Amino acid sequence: MKIAAFYENVAEGARASGVSLEKALSGLQEEGLSLLCLTPESWEKDAGLLGPVLEKTGIGIEGLHAVCDFAREPGTERYKAVIDLALSLGAGNVLLIPGFLTTGNTEEALRRMTGGMRRAARYGAEKGMPVLMEDYDGMLAPFNSIAGLAYFLDAVPELGCAFDTGNFCMYREDELCAFERFAGRIVTVHLKDRSDLPFFPGDSFKVCADLEKIWPAPVGSGSIRIAEILRELQMRAYPGNVIVEHYDVDPERMLSAIRTSVAWVRDFLAE
Repeated sequence: MKIAAFYENVAEGARASGVSLEKALSGLQEEGLSLLCLTPESWEKDAGLLGPVLEKTGIGIEGLHAVCDFAREPGTERYKAVIDLALSLGAGNVLLIPGFLTTGNTEEALRRMTGGMRRAARYGAEKGMPVLMEDYDGMLAPFNSIAGLAYFLDAVPELGCAFDTGNFCMYREDELCAFERFAGRIVTVHLKDRSDLPFFPGDSFKVCADLEKIWPAPVGSGSIRIAEILRELQMRAYPGNVIVEHYDVDPERMLSAIRTSVAWVRDFLAE
């Protein structure tokens, strides 16, 4: 298992801490980071800066993640450009968010989303690029629960799962039960920990279905049973990577949180 981080988290932390991207990534690499996951927009904006840093450090691209709003634009073929870019960057997968539920016909929106993901997954299969869905942590996402994610994965057998350890708490669902449900489809794993109280003063929170708030925490520091999930992955000889995720973390503490998380995962995997 290689350890990755989200480029957007690293870049935000570097800006807030006043350090260069190269210095931030080199420091994380010393702790065990070897891959990044990023959006096509980030690559388009920062390729001139990021490209040379990746070449110098040898850090690779774990995957791309992007929104393809099939709910509102059912005919969009944006996924083709995302998959093609992932191929050109040597990425291992593409995670797509197929849109969100707002006002209107829910059944029609779901039909549009599943239809779009079916086309994207088939295009990815043709190109040799796995296309994934995750349990997104937003109340307007109809795939933010075990049943919701299962609906899409059952409807589109070609899809893989990007398993996010910290998002099933949106409905207070057990992450280990979720893992058992999706273990056979997991291609990549987002390691996201949660806390019932702010870990850092500037952290932002999410509101769960029960209207309770949850905050992010460095991996291994919160309430999510990440150690058990990593143990299960090891026992099953999981061939993929793990990505430490720190959205909503205080930007000034972001690099410290990522460094702590990478080191914790590195040490755990070395046991």
